[in-house]
Amino acid sequence: MTLAPLRLDDLSWADLVDAVRSRIPAESAGRWTLHAPVDPGMTLLDLQAYLLEQQVYRLDQVPDSVVHAVLRLLGVPGPAPATAAVTVLQIVPETPGSRLRIREGASFSREPGRGSDFYLDRDLDVLPVRVAGLSVREATGDRDRTADLAAGRPVPLAGPYGRPARVRIRLSVSGDGFPDGGTLSLLLALEQPTGPWTGSRTADGWAAGAAPDVPPPARLSWSYGPVGHAAPLPEGAVADGTGGLRRSGLVRLTLPATAAGAETELVLATPAATYAAPPRLLRLSPNSVPAHHAQRLRIEEGPDGTVVARLADRPPLPGLSVVLPGDAAGRLIDVARFTLRETDDADSGRDYDWTAVPDLAFSGPLDRVFTVDRAFGALRFGDGLTGRIPRPDVSGPGTVLRAEYRLGGGPSGNGGADPAVSVPARAAEPAASLLAFPTLAGFARPQPQRAAQEELPPGDWVFTGGSSDTDPPDAPCTARALVPSLGGAEPETPVAARRRAATALTVVSRAVTAADHEELALSTPGVAVARAHALVGAHPSHPSRNVPGAVTAIVVPRAPRGPGDSTAADTVPMPVPDPGTLTAVRARLEAGRLLGAAVFTAPPRYRPVRVRVTLPANTARRQLLDAALRRFLDPLTGGDEGTGWPFGGVLRPSALLRAAERALQAAGDRTPVQAVAAALDDGPYESCGDLPLRPGELPGPVKILVCTTQASGATQREVRA
Repeated sequence: MTLAPLRLDDLSWADLVDAVRSRIPAESAGRWTLHAPVDPGMTLLDLQAYLLEQQVYRLDQVPDSVVHAVLRLLGVPGPAPATAAVTVLQIVPETPGSRLRIREGASFSREPGRGSDFYLDRDLDVLPVRVAGLSVREATGDRDRTADLAAGRPVPLAGPYGRPARVRIRLSVSGDGFPDGGTLSLLLALEQPTGPWTGSRTADGWAAGAAPDVPPPARLSWSYGPVGHAAPLPEGAVADGTGGLRRSGLVRLTLPATAAGAETELVLATPAATYAAPPRLLRLSPNSVPAHHAQRLRIEEGPDGTVVARLADRPPLPGLSVVLPGDAAGRLIDVARFTLRETDDADSGRDYDWTAVPDLAFSGPLDRVFTVDRAFGALRFGDGLTGRIPRPDVSGPGTVLRAEYRLGGGPSGNGGADPAVSVPARAAEPAASLLAFPTLAGFARPQPQRAAQEELPPGDWVFTGGSSDTDPPDAPCTARALVPSLGGAEPETPVAARRRAATALTVVSRAVTAADHEELALSTPGVAVARAHALVGAHPSHPSRNVPGAVTAIVVPRAPRGPGDSTAADTVPMPVPDPGTLTAVRARLEAGRLLGAAVFTAPPRYRPVRVRVTLPANTARRQLLDAALRRFLDPLTGGDEGTGWPFGGVLRPSALLRAAERALQAAGDRTPVQAVAAALDDGPYESCGDLPLRPGELPGPVKILVCTTQASGATQREVRA
């Protein structure tokens, strides 16, 4: 039964006037006889009804302060402030081969003069280097993958699980080189596995959502030097923003002195590539740096400063607000620091930190708090009851105010990457909906690829910083956006925060049931988990017993399952999570487990399966049936629903027969399947009975044998492709 929404504001001004007019005769004992509007008493009643109607109206209204308080009571973060878009820029000097340094805070814009400036969040050494080649270690030796990298085709950087891996990146140094050394900032763009995943996407290393504390999937070492003679870089010379090639990110390498014209190489190696799936490289871009659609400003003022004067000259009355300098109206994002020198109880000046809060309603008279007004670019302080009134100490010299804040943000900073940036091969064709419009399809089609040895053309972004933002000063340069700029948004409204809180309350944060353990494992930040299965009572130290309070979560990681991945050289039919993924998932389960419970994580347990399919001799389709049955038994895309073979699921020959017939029918082949038999391990084939897997097991490796029968039906033989 659905209840009607409660409405407290159900009386209008006319209802209130009519109600009080009807009570006048009884309350006045008949002495008040004139009830017309000309009567002064009726005028007073009309005024009181007007005021009462406003108070009744407030009964149905929920002020923002109450929304903030309820969110805080529920443990849900309050309304989010404005956020700034972020992208990755590659800096290109206008003079080929020149070296320069771009300082933190320097700005570039794709539309100068329209408030679209992006600011670097760190210093960048622009070194005269370019990627001249790429080779990857394989079973038969190093294989040159330079052409694949230039064409935008994904390049697997590792081999099978647990095998050693080595990647050689050849660099060509031009111009004057860098005889005093330098820091190379290298963008590694990795492909995200495709497929019907249920978990969350792994954030890129430069995005705000990237989890920095996830253990790396492999222990990597970097070396640098002449080709064939690279020496290991010292400890602390490498800052890996990819998390060990777990995600796309920036790697900063402090390189030794290198002369001009040298051919050098970077060597990335690991003794055991414990990746769930070999990372696939899409792009290598040197001289890259993150840039935010936000400008960081710092101010320090003495007793004569503009902001200090506004605070000191105004009487200590409620409603005090201060507009920050820098054209902050409509651009103020947040305030990281606001320190004010005030007079303490001993009449001596002392610095106090003030804190930004979403609302002043729940602050005391001594709390040094303020709210951020983005629309006016101002800070609003309390009235002495809800929040302290600031009173700066301007009696002596020195710094009175120190503030640090950011300007910018909003959705206007969101946009795509530059057209000149290479596009992966899988996204090279325009959308089918654009093919009907040749002009639009021409815009959507990527630009021709350039060889790795060609000089980089000028970028589409213009340098808008000052002369002191480059070293040497006024060094001309441009930039290009390597990735789309994303993440810019306006402040969240209280209404949107209420909707988000309603959704947040349904999110599992405690591991109570088996489904809770699985959902927490799937939502572990920073790792790519495709499936999870909780075994209640399973303890790794007691495999044959049911241990009360123990839960083991089986984790299946993501692996490529897009078109063509099943036949790729780096395909992973039986995904195994890396040790870092297991550690991160267990840490998340530990944080949400019940008191006294013991949680563990484990990789999936695979059990060998053999399937034999019998067809007539003249219509055998071995490759078609092999791919269909492997897909049906796949741990990620198998099963009747296509979401992965059920953990511990039963192998039924009848289900395998149905999958084989559907594959033939989809190919237009009406040949009947004569028989299907299955076997586990080295056991005999079973064509009628079910073959159950143990709890938590998945099929793998899977061997498909397609047989044909002669006309007499007496002899079976395997069909070779």
